[in-house]
Amino acid sequence: MKNVSPFILLLCAAILLHSCTSVRTLINNQFPPISTTDQQYNSVETNLEGLKGFNPHIGCSIDKDLVLEHVPKEIKKEAESYNDENFKIQNLELPKIFFDRQGIFSEADFTIISTKYDLEIKGRFSGVTAVSTKSDSLYLRNALSSLKIKSIHIIKKPEIPKKALAKMITPILKNYIENLNGHLFKKPTVIHAGWGDTYKLNFKKMFKDPNSEIIADSTDISRFTKKSSIRIKPNGISIMVELSKEKPETDGLPVTVSVKKRTEAELKDIFETFDKKYDQYWSGAFEPVDDKSLVVVNISKSEIATIFNEALSTPITVKQKIVMPPVSFNQNLEVKRGDINCQKVRTDFSYPDFNGDKCDWSCMKRICVLGRCWKVEDPVCAASRNLCKAKRETARIAHNTARETARIAHQVENEAKVAACNVWRETMDFLALGKFKGDVSADGNAALHFKSFNFNPDLSELNLNYSGDVNVSLKSNLELRPVDLGHIFFCYTNYEKKISSNVSISIPEASSKILISSTKDDKNLLLHIKPDKIFYTAAIDPNPLYTFLFDPQFALKCPISTLLNFVTIGAATATFLGMVKLAPEQELLLLGKVKGSYGINEITIPFKPVVFKINGEQKESLIFWNSKSIQFTYFKPLTINN
Repeated sequence: MKNVSPFILLLCAAILLHSCTSVRTLINNQFPPISTTDQQYNSVETNLEGLKGFNPHIGCSIDKDLVLEHVPKEIKKEAESYNDENFKIQNLELPKIFFDRQGIFSEADFTIISTKYDLEIKGRFSGVTAVSTKSDSLYLRNALSSLKIKSIHIIKKPEIPKKALAKMITPILKNYIENLNGHLFKKPTVIHAGWGDTYKLNFKKMFKDPNSEIIADSTDISRFTKKSSIRIKPNGISIMVELSKEKPETDGLPVTVSVKKRTEAELKDIFETFDKKYDQYWSGAFEPVDDKSLVVVNISKSEIATIFNEALSTPITVKQKIVMPPVSFNQNLEVKRGDINCQKVRTDFSYPDFNGDKCDWSCMKRICVLGRCWKVEDPVCAASRNLCKAKRETARIAHNTARETARIAHQVENEAKVAACNVWRETMDFLALGKFKGDVSADGNAALHFKSFNFNPDLSELNLNYSGDVNVSLKSNLELRPVDLGHIFFCYTNYEKKISSNVSISIPEASSKILISSTKDDKNLLLHIKPDKIFYTAAIDPNPLYTFLFDPQFALKCPISTLLNFVTIGAATATFLGMVKLAPEQELLLLGKVKGSYGINEITIPFKPVVFKINGEQKESLIFWNSKSIQFTYFKPLTINN
């Protein structure tokens, strides 16, 4: 080689370079760039056709930055890991990704080594990412659509002509691309949006009342994809989904609508029509997407309302134990001076009538002689009768004397009572008659039957249809105790009575409109439903105060009924309650009427964050309560500017 002139070396190099260039040209002619206009047009046409009669329930938006973060890495990783017996990608630059009308395209420089043929080939791949959905996941499948050979370095000088070399390399490269595409398609980038999860309503947790017994069947809420529409623009991918509660029989591939060749102008026109129509459907069901978000899922409130109405369409019964702790009272009984009529302190005189023998029997006897009869008085009988009459008169005189003595004594006693009453009444403005003591307690059961829940489409209101019943046992222990001289007016001794009563009411079927509010609890969104209290008035049987005041023993022991004209139930209770200062609820219980309210604690329905999964990596969303939808958003990481 030392004797070879530089000119000869340059000539040989030029020949070799020309030979490689010719081989490169021959190979590139076998891999012409593939136009995607037809595929893009077909995708737009298919999705535009699918918007007819479309009712979007889910709106998902994926920013291009998320695709740029994951897809290039996946292409590079999977391409470089693939081994072919003829070729191996030694290096693949991180692909450049760009979005166009219904298309995601990629380009990357590569270096392929073939040890079998002693070749090093450098060039550029062009790729297309196919977008498809299944259930609640988005699949991005990458494929190489074309390649361009930039240079071929022949490690060892081939012994075959350049045309033969080109014909040998071309099918190997084509087969390599086909195999590599199959490998890439098997490992798509998967973005799980989480809208198809089954949600199980736990009614016990909804009502959040440990003292309530909830009788209802737990319900699984499932929704399946009925129709979907995908749009790809320079800023990313968006998908709208219409749901169905029935699972489709097959997922089926979309039918190809267009079959003829399309121009760039035709693609531009149809995409503009589709883009405008798509925006109309989106804005009708969902809110705009924040530019700072990477992944957004909007679930329409109207569909959530439909799901809830479906899940809560079966009856729900809420049972509660009612326990009213003892309500005790110990009150003075006081009456105004003018309300007492001291003359009524008098009691009627009562003395038994004389009840001696009457001695009025007959002593006549009939005597008959020789057929003749006549009546004559028996002297012995008459003597006995006269003696009886003498004894009776003596007893009558003694009885009358005793009666008069008792009458005078009773009159003196009455006058003494009246005098004492007048003295006390004139001394005091209010007379303390005694103590009214007691306690009232209750226990029982109440049940509220929810026939149906009906959420309005924007989840701002809930209409409840309900009925109910309450059964309570009321126990009363009432006692009167006279104090000071109160026995003159009130009772001669303590008077006590225990009374058991029943409260049984039925709440007729009714409807109630309830406002719904929302709050955030840690990461969850909570819907709050606070049913109005159900107010009721129930009669107690028997009436405790009536039973107490009109007990025969009360009349015997307590003259107050006479002093204050206790004639009717109404007058008796009103007058009696006017003498004490009871709390309203105490009076209500003693009067035999109960006003109360029955209801349930706040109903809470939680919404947990959707966890997005991107190739298995979890990204937890934030939840937003919007006017049209509930939005789950995963935002772009914050960047710090230096």
